[in-house]
Amino acid sequence: MRLLLKLLLFTVTHTVLAQDYNFSKIDPSLLKNSDAVVRLDESTVLVKSSDFMEVTSQRVVTVLNEGGSKHINATAFYDKETSIKNLEAVILDANGKEIEKFKEKDFIDQTATGEGTLYSDSRVKFLRYTPIKFPYTVVLTKKYTTSDTAFMPRWYFMDGYRLSVERSEFNLNLPAQIKYRYKDNNLTSFEVRREENEFGVKYTALNLKALESEEFDPEFRDFAPNVQIALEDFHLKGVDGHVSTWKEFGSWIYNSLLKERGELSPSTIQKVKNLVKDIDDPKEKIKRVYQFVQDNTRYISVQMGIGGWEPISAIEVDRVKYGDCKGLTNYTMALLKAVGIESYYTIVSAGTSMRSLDVDFPSLQGNHAFLNVPLSDEELWLECTSQVVPVNFSGTFTDDRYVLKVGAEGGEMVKSRKYLPEQSKQITKAKISITEGEVNAQVEIKSTGIQYNQKYGLSSDSNEDVEKYYKQYWDYVNDVHILKHDIENDKDNIITTENIDIKTSGYLSKAGDRLLFAPNMLNRNEYVPKRNKDRKRDVVVKRGYLDEDEFLIELPDNYEIESNLKAIDLKNNFGEYSVSLIKVSESQFKYNRRLLIKPGVFLSSTYDDYRNFRKEIAKSDKNKIVLLKK
Repeated sequence: MRLLLKLLLFTVTHTVLAQDYNFSKIDPSLLKNSDAVVRLDESTVLVKSSDFMEVTSQRVVTVLNEGGSKHINATAFYDKETSIKNLEAVILDANGKEIEKFKEKDFIDQTATGEGTLYSDSRVKFLRYTPIKFPYTVVLTKKYTTSDTAFMPRWYFMDGYRLSVERSEFNLNLPAQIKYRYKDNNLTSFEVRREENEFGVKYTALNLKALESEEFDPEFRDFAPNVQIALEDFHLKGVDGHVSTWKEFGSWIYNSLLKERGELSPSTIQKVKNLVKDIDDPKEKIKRVYQFVQDNTRYISVQMGIGGWEPISAIEVDRVKYGDCKGLTNYTMALLKAVGIESYYTIVSAGTSMRSLDVDFPSLQGNHAFLNVPLSDEELWLECTSQVVPVNFSGTFTDDRYVLKVGAEGGEMVKSRKYLPEQSKQITKAKISITEGEVNAQVEIKSTGIQYNQKYGLSSDSNEDVEKYYKQYWDYVNDVHILKHDIENDKDNIITTENIDIKTSGYLSKAGDRLLFAPNMLNRNEYVPKRNKDRKRDVVVKRGYLDEDEFLIELPDNYEIESNLKAIDLKNNFGEYSVSLIKVSESQFKYNRRLLIKPGVFLSSTYDDYRNFRKEIAKSDKNKIVLLKK
């Protein structure tokens, strides 16, 4: 049997190398807008049981330029449950002739986790190759076996922008008695063929032309062709599971990973009860307990064995004073339970892309855990890994997406907190004094919601970093000097207040007896989307916000406004924008500005309208008035 397998592997490998991968054989249509061309991407997943899977793959990529190197994907992950059986890369020149060969021992071997990980048994082998010239081709052959069948490989027929594909093939082979679920995504748009056979199923795609990124794109996986697979009965790090619904998935997590991991010592229980003994309001109790966690623990990633999903026990976190997102969330949940407050361990796909768990495809998904605390009149969210984030603040890491609440009754799919544009508000008020030589400004900026997310860290930054931030923020103001700054982070009301004094001698333009001055000195929005004559995809604006600005402008002595701003009032499906400059006295004018950006998914045909809206904002924000000496 071993000899047969070796012969089969030898035959497959040499069949791949025997094919003609000369650059000249690539269809010219696949070179357009491409940094690389996948000549062959083939994977066969053989499931023999709920605790044994074998994955064999061949990937041949012709790299056209430096930007295409990232598409090689010459990596192989392994751990105690996953063994690499074969790993080899062959480099071909433009004519398809072999110029270099790498065996498994030639691949770099390192931990698969970052510096913030305390310990991990997850490792990765990867190829580091510096080409002599372009184009070149990499033939990667890989095979591994694993007892972990919880995470079935998700197959992307195209795995990025500016990448064409000659042939992509995915095979799933498994016994008839093993039940599986699948979800085909965007296959018909790309003419991907699906064929069921006696062994399972086979997908094939041919001649997929490269996709260009577009500003305000949907997520790539939401429009690119891909296939999701999940076994109903699976195995993960020694733990068996059965999942066909999100409710069942939640039950498996609760009973297999969380149960009996919430115990605390009697002394800790008494300590946390003493913290809240004089408090009746549940929300105030939660704040006190949450602050206790922030003051007494720190975040460190733990990725050993089932540690990718199972939290460290609460009693262990209490002892060592650290944990990962799972451990700290479970610990906070245990502390709240000790003071009579019920909360729910919650799984989320964290990140700024606002990616939801797939509601229609129950399976092991997500990369982060946080805590849901339902009260009688509101629902609170706790980010237990942070030592600075307030109670009930969901920033761009976890906001507005489907997440899974886990409890004794199973799993429940819910939406995390969403911030309306009016809740993500920045109010800027300022007094601006103009002399013939310089401009001084005393500025106050209050930020809430998602705009708070961008500001609260400033309160703990060094003076040097804060000054650097403001100089970048006002980078259109020449020779700006930060005279002083004070930043208050009000965690109870979740609002930051910035007070900054600045001066500049490079903002005014002089022309004889006239001074040119742009009233929007402190909150310009100069962004204009790129032209796109042939927009293909919907326009997705993920988060909205509201800016309100009020600047009191003191004119220099013996000057008056010769040419004023034209009032603007725009309203459309994308948002609202208004500007006015109103006379307060002979020497004072008030500049008012309001910008509301709405989130939403808009038809591709509206892209030019959206671009024109942003263009009008950018133009108006730079408009100048003319001051004439009397």
